[in-house]
Amino acid sequence: MYCAAKAGLHSFTQSLRVQPAGTNVTVVELAPPGVETPLFRGEFAAEMEGQKGMDVVVLAKRAIAGIEAGKLEIRPGLSNVLKIMSRVAPQFMFRQMTKMATPKT
Repeated sequence: MYCAAKAGLHSFTQSLRVQPAGTNVTVVELAPPGVETPLFRGEFAAEMEGQKGMDVVVLAKRAIAGIEAGKLEIRPGLSNVLKIMSRVAPQFMFRQMTKMATPKT
């Protein structure tokens, strides 16, 4: 469900971005990678074992830099790599995400 929710938010922000056209309102999407937070170490501990998340300060700096550069989609670090890979090899990435989402027995 996590991946579906992220995909839904991406679609929502794309649609929402159209509505304020011609105004001073800009809709920016921030799609962070795994970030070193209690959620990362708690809820996703099993999936992220042995991996290090992005530092929160680094994420904030990259988000601000993206906004200042006028980017509408900000995907720092690994999230950008995952986006590119999902375009280059969609079936492979789908299988990988499925493996991560499948509970280990």
